[in-house]
Amino acid sequence: METLSRALLALSLMAIGVIVMALVLPDVGGVGPPPSPDAAIATVTTAATQPLVLLALVLAAILVMVSAATPGSRPMSAAISPRLPPLPANASTPARLALTREAITRAVTPTTSGEQVLDVLIEGAARCGASDVHVQPSGEGGQVTFRVDGQLEPVLEVSHVTLQSLTNRLKVVAKLVHYKSDAPQDGGFSHPMSDGQVDVRLSLLPTQHGEKAVLRLTGLGRKVPTLDDLGLTRTEHEQLERLLQKPQGLLFFTGPTGSGKTTSIYGALQHLRAVRGGNAQIASIEDPIELTLPHAAQTQVNRSTGLDFASGLRAILRQDPNIIVVGEIRDAETAGIAVQAGLTGHLILTTVHADSAAGVFNRLLEMGVEPAILASVSLAAISQRLVRKLCLYCRASHVPTEEQSKRLLAAGLTGRAFFTSKGCEQCGGAGYIGRVAIFEVLEMSMALREKLSATPNTQSLMELAVKNGTVPLLTAAVARAAEGITTLDEAFRVAG
Repeated sequence: METLSRALLALSLMAIGVIVMALVLPDVGGVGPPPSPDAAIATVTTAATQPLVLLALVLAAILVMVSAATPGSRPMSAAISPRLPPLPANASTPARLALTREAITRAVTPTTSGEQVLDVLIEGAARCGASDVHVQPSGEGGQVTFRVDGQLEPVLEVSHVTLQSLTNRLKVVAKLVHYKSDAPQDGGFSHPMSDGQVDVRLSLLPTQHGEKAVLRLTGLGRKVPTLDDLGLTRTEHEQLERLLQKPQGLLFFTGPTGSGKTTSIYGALQHLRAVRGGNAQIASIEDPIELTLPHAAQTQVNRSTGLDFASGLRAILRQDPNIIVVGEIRDAETAGIAVQAGLTGHLILTTVHADSAAGVFNRLLEMGVEPAILASVSLAAISQRLVRKLCLYCRASHVPTEEQSKRLLAAGLTGRAFFTSKGCEQCGGAGYIGRVAIFEVLEMSMALREKLSATPNTQSLMELAVKNGTVPLLTAAVARAAEGITTLDEAFRVAG
């Protein structure tokens, strides 16, 4: 298809050249004086030149249509990038990673252009299900790593020349300042693939050896999750369904970057749409939009035009929604607007960076939200983490070590059986395949509202929540370890 496009482009240029010759060479027998403008127009519209004009226009139109209709089409000036060999359909994630690493190493040579390197890396990352691509400069060149299932996996070593070429290409596609290398820059772009496109958020940071690039990949191959996809226990599932039945109020999600907060919000929105149908008028302000949601009006933050969370939320409130998603509450202005929206009949789903579910409320109090108003408008705070899942092919029983036993005793979590894994071919020796979420759901009660109105500290609020039935994150993680879903080491690593 690209060869056909190039041929059509060549024909179009030839036709245009013939027309130009007809304009500047009016005499067939030799070169005459240039025609006047009126004469030139008359020449173009004569019976002799009309077919040439029509041919040029038709070829140009066909060229545009062919290029637009080609999945993953690229500018004709682009070099053809090496293709990675197909993967076995049933290959596990470790196997896909190993095969992709080998294929990328073969594809990237010292003569590979930055454009081609970028194509290969994004294709490889998409094949492995990587969430991020890190390009780290060093004294010898640079290293490329993929973040797969939360772990950084080395993929490729590149030279300084290749690294610089790749960085330059990233600046071009993300429309960043090409000559600036001593200040951070952020941007984004969409990268065409054979089965769709992947949206990339780019961050460049100057270091002592050059600019480090981190690419966050979203969109490709991900379906919109449901509540059943989140990994909730039956109790947590019923609890979240009950919370989503509320007509108004704020539902907070918290956790570190990459813990699945946005996925949980999207799952909640799918449930709301299924339950409320056409009465679910959903609007969001996000940074970035990670998935396109059917039946939702999603808005991307754009600080260059003054569209931030606060201004976007104000505009959304004038659109008469009843369900609103605020990607993150990070300042007093956004917090104040969100709280007022929750008081005036809107159901708000949002994220707040805090170390626990109880910590969400103290974070908002620090932003200046009135304690009594926060207590009345809050529905719940949900803290979550992702733990790696044990490989079922090499899972075996495990007796806790002395150190693990001490930690279990201190947390009052003794008397359970646990599991570990030795590593096998199916998991690539890692002992884990995939990840699952664990949750800490702090649902507001009358006692908690009264406590929150008195501006308590995080610890006292959490203690009261546990008395009212909240399962702490560590307890939830150890319970998953006892079910054979993960290991004690992983539970302690993630939930502490």
